[in-house]
Amino acid sequence: MKLKHLAYAIASIGMAGISMAHAADPVKTEQLERVTVTGSNIKRINREGPTAVEIIKKGDIEKTGATTVVELLEKLPSVTSSFNGSESASFAKGGASAALRGMSEKYTLVLLNGRRLANYGFANNATNTFVDLNSLPLSAIESVEILRDGASAIYGSDAVAGVINFKTKRNYQGIEGSSRIGAYQRGDGGSFSGNLTAGFGSLDEDGHNLLLSLDVYHREPTLSDKHDATRTGDHRRFNGADERSTTYAGGGYRNYSSGGKNLPNPICRGSIETDERGDAFCYTDRSSQLAPRQDRLGIAAIYTKKLNAQNELFAEFGYYRNETTYGRGAPFFESMVMQTAGSTNPALATLPGFAPGNQLVFNRSVQEAGPQTEKVTSDTYRFVAGFRGTLGNWDIDTAININENRIKDEVNNQLLKDMAKTQLQNGVLGQGGYDPFTLNNPSSVVKSMLTNTRRTATSKLQAVDFKMANSELVALPAGNLGFAWGTQVSHESMEDTPDRLVQAKNISNQGGSASSGSRTVASIYGEFSIPVLKKLEVQVAARADHYSDFGNTVNPKLAFSWRPWDSVLVRGSATTSFKAPTLPEMYAHTQAYVTVADWKRCIPLGYGKGQCVYQPKYYMEGNPNLQAEKANNYSLGIVLQPTKELAVSLDWYQILQRGTIQPQDAQYTLNNEDNRYAANIGRDPRNPALEAQYPGLDRGRINSITAPFQNIGRTQTDGIDFAMTYELSMGAYGKLKFSEAYNQILTFKQSTIPNSSVLSRLDSLMAPKWRNHLRTSYQNGGSEYALTARSYSRVRNIVDPTDMEHYDGSYVPSYTVWDLDMTFKPIKDLTLNVGVNNVFNKAPIFSNASGKADFVPNQGDYLGRFFYVNARYKFK
Repeated sequence: MKLKHLAYAIASIGMAGISMAHAADPVKTEQLERVTVTGSNIKRINREGPTAVEIIKKGDIEKTGATTVVELLEKLPSVTSSFNGSESASFAKGGASAALRGMSEKYTLVLLNGRRLANYGFANNATNTFVDLNSLPLSAIESVEILRDGASAIYGSDAVAGVINFKTKRNYQGIEGSSRIGAYQRGDGGSFSGNLTAGFGSLDEDGHNLLLSLDVYHREPTLSDKHDATRTGDHRRFNGADERSTTYAGGGYRNYSSGGKNLPNPICRGSIETDERGDAFCYTDRSSQLAPRQDRLGIAAIYTKKLNAQNELFAEFGYYRNETTYGRGAPFFESMVMQTAGSTNPALATLPGFAPGNQLVFNRSVQEAGPQTEKVTSDTYRFVAGFRGTLGNWDIDTAININENRIKDEVNNQLLKDMAKTQLQNGVLGQGGYDPFTLNNPSSVVKSMLTNTRRTATSKLQAVDFKMANSELVALPAGNLGFAWGTQVSHESMEDTPDRLVQAKNISNQGGSASSGSRTVASIYGEFSIPVLKKLEVQVAARADHYSDFGNTVNPKLAFSWRPWDSVLVRGSATTSFKAPTLPEMYAHTQAYVTVADWKRCIPLGYGKGQCVYQPKYYMEGNPNLQAEKANNYSLGIVLQPTKELAVSLDWYQILQRGTIQPQDAQYTLNNEDNRYAANIGRDPRNPALEAQYPGLDRGRINSITAPFQNIGRTQTDGIDFAMTYELSMGAYGKLKFSEAYNQILTFKQSTIPNSSVLSRLDSLMAPKWRNHLRTSYQNGGSEYALTARSYSRVRNIVDPTDMEHYDGSYVPSYTVWDLDMTFKPIKDLTLNVGVNNVFNKAPIFSNASGKADFVPNQGDYLGRFFYVNARYKFK
């Protein structure tokens, strides 16, 4: 589907509105109304309640320069990690997620207009389920509310680290078009998006409203050869490893019989270099995709029918298609032992270190097959229908919620193991198969080894909910007692079906995941808002959930907000939260790859630190006997507003989690092979010739580790959030506005193996201590000019800080990226936003931890300057 053509068309419509006639907007009288804020079921006038909620409105969203929802969230200090679907090696290709509090995405609940969505059909890391943020068009979002506290007492499972609630327009009249164009300075990664929103009818005047929205998005891929930092995979200039391809231009081989070093293929067309272990490789650089091509289409409709002054029916429908296309390199042979006895291939006679009859293992690409292309198509459907109204003094909200996500993942030019081994063996024997010593083999031989694969997945969620709330249930001396209660029944299912050839383990270098499971959940909850004193409000809430698979869980919450003075708010909370086992954790069978150090083999072979590196298959097995992960959450904060122009907030939080679910650590399992986990370790047959050469070697090369999921981990973290806004009036010359947002993680400790103490993982590449965003803007009339600094803390140059024996004492320095944006109205009803992300073209920071070099995660825009233009026009 060429969605980019539709993107261009809508972008043109949005810009064409400059020359069209428009009607004047009616004058609106602003009045205070009670609203429901994320984290409570009781409507309130004051948005500042017992728990901290960060609100990002439409205007603020446009000024970030973000093109997608996940790009927006990545710019917020409160969001500590994310993935955007660009990684081709991910189990959850095409999807995007975000996470809070340094924890994984499965601990953050994502809502749309206050209701749950179906999870993405693929699970990240084959286990972590999440709502795909790519199914939420950014242009359709009116505001985002981020609750930075545990909320299982209100929402149930998943809300351990917090809640992100996206809200769309309602009761809108008129037609509005918007468009956005952006690209990197080097010309790649160009993105085009457009939105048309039309609202018909007024609830107050006509008794009904229909809101229609159309969204399109297209992004070109970003390419490694376009940027200086990624032009070559040779990272030795950063004191890292040479990570250029060693398989493409002829590849190499090793003598399996003698246990010899890796040697380059005599037909090598690249650069031959020898590493510190004495292994020689044929290195080549090839342009690769850093981010894939993406095309999206979204259609949404919201219809509201007013029954009388207090009651209305509503229905929401949404359909979103996301196509992600990855360009991959040529397929390459998985390690296969070739028999050479009786070979007539003349190339064997010239191989150094080779004796007739020796066995060989080849490591080369089938470049004659051409590059692989992988296309992931995700279709998401959502339908909500219900009733909102009042019964006496009670607010009522009830609805049926139906969601479904369908995915297909198609890859061409996959290499069949059985055919590849047959053709490679025949080629080695000189019998007309695939000759590894020839750069270009016959197409008939190559095609016989290739096939296409298709993986599919479906995730469904159906729910019925009913809620009643009364913010003035009983008049107490200090104010009105508020109360809400509700019930919900939901059913979720997930089925991930790999291609039959992947399932049969007949595709070279291809992991896979298969899962099928479902559950039904019944819930009931209640919430009180109690005015203990005139200035002291206490929130008491509890929720009970019954899961058809693991059983029951009850989670209470106690929170307070106290205003000793009008300009001071003190708030705090204590609650329990839980995360139900994901369906893949209970039912999946997954093959991945893991990096381990096999010291029982490396020590006899003489391999030292940095050399003992193996990547066996990692089989993660579902466990239907898992229990829910449980946590205690605490928070305490203060909000100050001494003047109308100045507001400051400081909040502390703590999460104590136990029974976390994970497969047993692969390195721990391997280290204890001889004690109790021999059955979990798979090895190649022992090699007598190699054992004779290296005394003490008594086992074959590791090829697999099996690890079932268990409730074996713990996590402990605490930190602070600081925010400040200040406006300085300059009279007729406008005003200056300063906005500060800061997140500091004080501790982050985890245990990942049975019966172990928690160890700190803070101050490492994956867990920086702090993030800070400072925005300075000048506003005058309808124009605004702003500069934003996004800063990240320095970290120790280590991936796993519990492994200090491999730490060299170095640090990756702190990092700041500056963004510039300008907003103005050249004519009435047209708003333009122009900006540059990474305006000073800050170079990326690299880390050579673990002997490799890579970009430090979550630290800036490593591809350089990005330019964008947003235009929004009200037609009438």
